[in-house]
Amino acid sequence: MMQVELKTPPVADKATAQAQAWRMSYLAAAPAGQAPLAVISEPRAVVAIASPIELANAMAAPAGPREDSLLVVWVPSAVGVPVDLDSSLQAWIRRDLAPNRAPVQASIKTVRVLCTETRSIIYAVPEHLSEAMDAVARFTLAARQTADLEAQVAATWRDIQAHTPLTHGVKSKDLGQQRQVNALTERVTEMKTMHLRLQIALEQLDQSLSSTSKRMYADLADAASLHDRMEMIEDPIQFALDHYELANSRLAEVGLARKGLILEAMIVVVLLADFVVHFSELLILSGRSLFPSGVPTIIP
Repeated sequence: MMQVELKTPPVADKATAQAQAWRMSYLAAAPAGQAPLAVISEPRAVVAIASPIELANAMAAPAGPREDSLLVVWVPSAVGVPVDLDSSLQAWIRRDLAPNRAPVQASIKTVRVLCTETRSIIYAVPEHLSEAMDAVARFTLAARQTADLEAQVAATWRDIQAHTPLTHGVKSKDLGQQRQVNALTERVTEMKTMHLRLQIALEQLDQSLSSTSKRMYADLADAASLHDRMEMIEDPIQFALDHYELANSRLAEVGLARKGLILEAMIVVVLLADFVVHFSELLILSGRSLFPSGVPTIIP
């Protein structure tokens, strides 16, 4: 269950509030003396930290590594949005998008949010800013994990095709692929784990979340088709698990058979050695019985 502790970022007085910017980061733990914006347990245990930066710097700065942070700009809707600022923000949020892509958008009450994987714009009154940022933090993490999972599924098809012969007619020479099959088995197991954790995250079962945050998160998830995308990759992930379970079973059968042959060969060698020893002892005993006084001396 996702647990979020809401902390309101510092803002100016409502009457004089202007657009502000933050760099939101996902960390394993909050730095000393800094309260987290959100504490998230699913789909990954992290804390979201919002560090204020100058608006001009935010709009000029590169988005940075996708896994590391998210640039967020807040525009107080209560005081109106200057046309030139809005135009600049619209160009800014589309800066790194492919021509056929558009930001994910959602709006409820007095809150409107636009999101990409690296940037977000929040139009909201100050009272709803914390809830909107909470929703953006959790949605961005879920969207990134979904995209990563889709990429892993797409990359796994090539490996599945390469290892299809391992599901039947496995030979001893194929045992050299066991290490690679083990690694892929672990990878698809991790994919299944992430899929389940994403499903938990999308359900939003945490009772401590505010209704505004939940609704905004749900609308953003719907706009990004996260539920449909999760459903589309569920069967391929299960197929990959079944495929590598079968490949491991076939490799294990051949491995056991080869060990059995080696054991049988060792038993045969031991029996032969034992036979040679006993046969040698019999020859020695037979020689002693024929010549009890030793080797006879031939007198001319």
